[in-house]
Formats: sequence, structure tokens, C-alpha cells
Amino acid sequence: MSRLALHRLFIVVCALFVIAAVVLYVLSIALASHGGDTARHFDEYAIFAFMGAVLFGIIDFFVRPVMRATPDGSRDVENPLNG
Repeated sequence: MSRLALHRLFIVVCALFVIAAVVLYVLSIALASHGGDTARHFDEYAIFAFMGAVLFGIIDFFVRPVMRATPDGSRDVENPLNG
């Protein structure tokens, strides 16, 4: 698997963790009126999902490919410098 493919995979995983964190946080707010530990558990799961997103974001920072600059100022995604 190339670095570009790993970069894209980590971006997708990070986005899924962020979406899960938002959904779980909204559920914890919606379930807060019922009381008990249910809302607290969803809030804890949201925090863990957010921490997972941050972790995969940090990993992606070190995996992402360095792109070549093209003459028009954009980046060449298909031919990264470190392949």
C-alpha cells in the first residue's frame, strides 16, 4: 500500500471517528433527560471517539506524502516525492 493510499485511509478513519463523536455527543444530550448512567456512557464514548480521531490525525501527519509542486502552483498528487 502506498503512502498516498494510507493517507487517504487515515483521513477516512479520522472523519468517521469525528462523525461518531458528534453523533454520540448528541445522543448523550438527548438521553440526559432520562437520567442515570446512559447519557454519561454515551458522553464517554464520544470522548473516546474524539481521541481516536486525534490519534489517527497525528498518525496521518507522519504518513502523508510530500507532494511535488507543479508549474501552475498546484500539487501533483499522483507522483508524490516519497512514493
